[in-house]
Amino acid sequence: MPTLQRKLVSIIIPSLHRPDLTRSCIESLAKQHLPADQWDIVLVENDARADATPEHPLPWNARRLLLSANYGTAGATNRGLAASSSKYVLLLNNDVELEPAFLATLVSVLERDERCAFAVGKLLNANDKGRLDGAGDALLLGGGAYRLGHGDPDAGQFDKESAVLAGCGAAALFRRSVLEEIQGLDEDFFAYLDDVDLALRCHLHGYKGLYVPSAVAYHVGSATLGERLHPKILELVTRNQLSLVVKNYPLWILVRLLPRVLAFQILWFSFAVQKGGLTPYLRGLWGAIRCLPRTLRKRRQIVADRRISSTEFLARLRASEGQIYAWHQARPSASHPRLLSVYFGLFGAPQ
Repeated sequence: MPTLQRKLVSIIIPSLHRPDLTRSCIESLAKQHLPADQWDIVLVENDARADATPEHPLPWNARRLLLSANYGTAGATNRGLAASSSKYVLLLNNDVELEPAFLATLVSVLERDERCAFAVGKLLNANDKGRLDGAGDALLLGGGAYRLGHGDPDAGQFDKESAVLAGCGAAALFRRSVLEEIQGLDEDFFAYLDDVDLALRCHLHGYKGLYVPSAVAYHVGSATLGERLHPKILELVTRNQLSLVVKNYPLWILVRLLPRVLAFQILWFSFAVQKGGLTPYLRGLWGAIRCLPRTLRKRRQIVADRRISSTEFLARLRASEGQIYAWHQARPSASHPRLLSVYFGLFGAPQ
């Protein structure tokens, strides 16, 4: 497929049967302060019929990429990357709407620091714009990923620019050269935690990520599968949590953190059972086991390509868990998730 002329930014939007969301997303892009001739859109439609009539016309700087099957967020994004050419890439879910300054703000961040692989903004709940959807993503040493501030009122507590381990792939700007260097998203993840896996590989290559609160977007969240604890989400998160740790943690770190990893998995299992998700959990566990040979092959390549020491990577993981701990402690006690309360009760504040 021929690519468009190289732009400053390519915006990759995976979609699956929600033209209403896609329309609102693209309408918000039309309002961006960054001139439209500097960016283009690749709308990647999973499970699309080649003969289907488009639900709505696309702007002049956009095009559709129709996929005959559902390749998930990771697979659709990779195909959008291959079909585009730009200095930066915005990974954008179709259930997100951007404030006009979003794109220009994040571009300016990456322009000023070549070691910054990605930048993310403040995500607010699209249905309650005074409430946070997330202020960057963080990871427990035990392997559980959390969206900082998720569900809390936006009272300015996340208004400071800060380093983050990861960012929600619903709206994250990446340096294309880094994506090519680390070979894009891992399609074995399909969806959920594929963005965290991508960020960890950026860090292992010596890059960093930044949270920029002045770039604001509104996120519906879980729009394709609907309910937040849909069985498919529980299955994918269970599988991908295990693959994430096995694939990316250097052996010395994996051995050292094994008690935390096992404890978190026991807590996650308990959480899944309480939510009626025993079967999805077991499917996710079996999925991780089936993927293990491929995961170990990828791990060997990651180890070979790693550019920071295990000590430095562990320090970044500790800082990330520290962000989760600080957020957890700052919330009213009635809002403390039991899983985190037990985890930090076992292991204490990160040192």
